[in-house]
Amino acid sequence: MTALPALPALTVLPALPAFVLALTALLLKATVLSLVQVVARARSRAFLTPEDARLFRVAPAALEAPFVVRCGNVWRNDVENIPLFLAAALAFTLLGGDARSATWLFGSYVAIRILHTAIYLRGLQPWRAVAYLTSMAVLWAIILNSLTLLP
Repeated sequence: MTALPALPALTVLPALPAFVLALTALLLKATVLSLVQVVARARSRAFLTPEDARLFRVAPAALEAPFVVRCGNVWRNDVENIPLFLAAALAFTLLGGDARSATWLFGSYVAIRILHTAIYLRGLQPWRAVAYLTSMAVLWAIILNSLTLLP
């Protein structure tokens, strides 16, 4: 059996701490959103699935409460966008991107996505579009910086 290769030292991957912090912050954001959705569903007492309705001793609902639907829309939006960030941030990290750029770029992306979630939950346009487009600009900045690191 062959031994696994040793991981590079942190000095070789200076952006790794920023990547791990961004990943942790996005997981925390997802967890909070999940809790918000659960509380909203429980408060509305509108459950689509029979087992959930049975648990709360109500009849299954035909429709979710509007805020619960909005939470689901935020989830879908995150599932569409955050993996692109994680891939780009990982590429930047593995290519040896510097810690300062990673901190600013990854931190900006996370802050904008948190803001985007708050705006989306409140239904505020055009601010939701502005937050989305800003996060895409940061994502492109990460990609373009990564391209400069290619050998």
